[in-house]
Amino acid sequence: MVNIMFCGNSKFYDGLIISLLSILKHTNSVLNVYVLTADLQDIKEDYKPITKNQILTVEKILKEKNIKNQIKLIDISDMLKDEMLDTINMNTAYTPYIFLRLFADKIDCLPSKILYLDSDIVCYKDISELYNIDISDYDFAASKDYLGRWFIDYRYLNSGVLLLNLDKIRKNNSFSNCRKMCMERKMLLPDQTALNVMCKDKLSLPRKFNEQKERKEDTVIRHFSMTIKLLPFKKINIKPWNIDKIHDIYGIHDFDDVLDEYLKIVRREELYETTNTNIFCN
Repeated sequence: MVNIMFCGNSKFYDGLIISLLSILKHTNSVLNVYVLTADLQDIKEDYKPITKNQILTVEKILKEKNIKNQIKLIDISDMLKDEMLDTINMNTAYTPYIFLRLFADKIDCLPSKILYLDSDIVCYKDISELYNIDISDYDFAASKDYLGRWFIDYRYLNSGVLLLNLDKIRKNNSFSNCRKMCMERKMLLPDQTALNVMCKDKLSLPRKFNEQKERKEDTVIRHFSMTIKLLPFKKINIKPWNIDKIHDIYGIHDFDDVLDEYLKIVRREELYETTNTNIFCN
């Protein structure tokens, strides 16, 4: 059994589907998936939570592979607003949804060991290899940040793939300390920096578990995080659901089967919505 956590709003739905399709392709383990979301439309109109109907679609995808697979939607709108609504890092280059993962310690139904994943990852091998790593002595395990290790600190870890030990995190209040730091100190990468600074017991993982540059032979997870091109300086932020750019700019075709399945699901949903809309047309 593998426990997985995703966090985000309705806009991360496409990434959630692609990520899970790629995981399902390579594992026979039973998946327990937890999705944390929040309704923040009072901050910005398009900060809409992921919907129950979207989760039902994902549940169908999971159970087509293994009937024992499960998914649970957890709305923590009140929890996030009560603690962080008017704080210093709620309006940055990143959305407030980056902070959802930092509330995992306060959610009783989450298991003691859980793998947090950003929605812009693609899995190339059995994710159980990562999940089965022993982290009993650590708050979490993560791979180094490709850019951060050069520009911030060679030990700086990326928060897009985190194998979490929630029992230890709850015991030593490390996530509570992370949230406090995010509330009080303006940072460029607030959640990620807080995790690096406030969590003292961290296990650095091999690059193959969070490859942020180019897929290698041993890559388990490819993370399509933002990167930069130095000459000329340019930010590059291409996600797995940006299919034309994945093909034309990155020249990547090695998960086209996953993308084809994703497109079939999206088209079925569009057809269903169109059909049901027509029922009510005069």
